[in-house]
Amino acid sequence: MTLRIGERVPGFDPAEFWQAAPGRDRWQSMIDKYAALAELARLPEEQRAPTLRQAASRWPGSLREAELIGPAYVDARAAAAAAGAEQPDRPRTSWTDQPALAVVCWAELHSLIEDQLRFRAEEPSRAGSSEAFARWIAGHPRWPDAARIPAVVGPRLRVRSAYLWLAARAGLGLPSLNALLLARAGHWDRRADDPPWAHEP
Repeated sequence: MTLRIGERVPGFDPAEFWQAAPGRDRWQSMIDKYAALAELARLPEEQRAPTLRQAASRWPGSLREAELIGPAYVDARAAAAAAGAEQPDRPRTSWTDQPALAVVCWAELHSLIEDQLRFRAEEPSRAGSSEAFARWIAGHPRWPDAARIPAVVGPRLRVRSAYLWLAARAGLGLPSLNALLLARAGHWDRRADDPPWAHEP
């Protein structure tokens, strides 16, 4: 899969994101996730809800993925995660097939959403403020130059903020990132309050 990677937001160098390696723990987490999603698909409908909740709790955002991708994608991503675990220090940029690209982006996105959820739990009175989140997360390597968060994601902190931040860091438009993550286009690709750069393909 060929991605149109470029500097979408001034000051963000996509090469920094793509040249980093996910690391062994991230790859193992993705192995566990796709094993859980594969198991979920085999369960009778009435038994799925608790398993879905467990997956969504451990890997925030995975509920959406589970709803939208089919078993063939789950199997391909599971194989990519297993391959990644064998080469944990290999940089993201060296993975060029769609399943591996999806896995490395999901591995980062889960952590970004988890950071936001932790902030909401610890600071409920400020949970909707991207400016408050920027101060709270300052210095964390997943959120470099955190003071820029409001300018990148807008004033309101929402789950979509994690997608926007990842897209900015990875040098992708939201349509491209979502197509990679969810294996399809949809109404979620564009919203009126997104920054203009996010709608580029």
